[in-house]
Amino acid sequence: DMLEQAITKMAALLRVGFGSAGAEIIAKNLSDMGELNPMIPGVRVNAIFGFCDIRDFTFATEGLQQDVMLFVNKIAEITHRHVVDSGGHPNKNIGDAFLLVWKLKSGKNTNSSGDLQRTLFDSSLKCMQKVIEDVRNVGNLGSFLKEKKSDISPPWASSLRNYNVNVGVGLHKGWAIEGAIGSKVKIDPSYLSPHVNITSRLEAATKRYRVPLLMSDAFFGGLSGSVQSKCRRCDKVSFKGCSDPMVIYHHDTFSLKKLEKRPNNYDNLLKITSWDNETDTENKGLIDDIISKLNSQNELVQREVFDALFNTYLDKDWK
Repeated sequence: DMLEQAITKMAALLRVGFGSAGAEIIAKNLSDMGELNPMIPGVRVNAIFGFCDIRDFTFATEGLQQDVMLFVNKIAEITHRHVVDSGGHPNKNIGDAFLLVWKLKSGKNTNSSGDLQRTLFDSSLKCMQKVIEDVRNVGNLGSFLKEKKSDISPPWASSLRNYNVNVGVGLHKGWAIEGAIGSKVKIDPSYLSPHVNITSRLEAATKRYRVPLLMSDAFFGGLSGSVQSKCRRCDKVSFKGCSDPMVIYHHDTFSLKKLEKRPNNYDNLLKITSWDNETDTENKGLIDDIISKLNSQNELVQREVFDALFNTYLDKDWK
């Protein structure tokens, strides 16, 4: 009984160490005699990839020092719980970032890209929105510092209380080679693909576009129509590693009415454009129509205006 319990505990620890998907990958590299053989080809899979990064992590590390492990693990607990509940698998923890995977099925009942599995696309997006919301609810590190006794100096403690915990998320769909990377000394389950790199770059772009989440057009195409209707195109960009430009999207969790507020530098923006009184007079009817639609209570009408303006931006029609 004791031996059986010990083996069960060891198996459970290995599953935690590798993750549920990782355990399956490593199992493929074990021979019938239990010998580890890393020299086994990988398997091509189609999947949804998520990349989640903790904002301003270097600052938090310098302030928290050894307690930074507690901080990261608190974020990991939130992220991993929601990912598993949505049918996904946490793959790698890379310091301040997490690689997340939702594997898509391939076969007779679904095409090779898994486009028909809209439920998984919807649940992965909803999952990451929950992660963003729950991490935000952590607030600043003031409450965290109260929970854990720390030797943090008073100046750092004051700064960290003003540090609001946030994450950025990138979501993308593509193929990857699933397999074990390493040797008999150290081995890790991994996903190798340019699509994983694109997911990371999508997350990095959230800082530039000042949104918590960005998704590729490949991921957007897998969402159900009702969820797509809540998504907003942000730009058309070329990422390193992509042969063609892609449209990137954000999912609005609030009404577009909140997007109407003018930016602080609105007057300066007007000065550096060709807009003048004569142009204003010529386009008064168009402007009044746009303002009327934006003030409408119908969100579909508001989005119609946004999409029309976005298309003129893509077409470089500045008139």
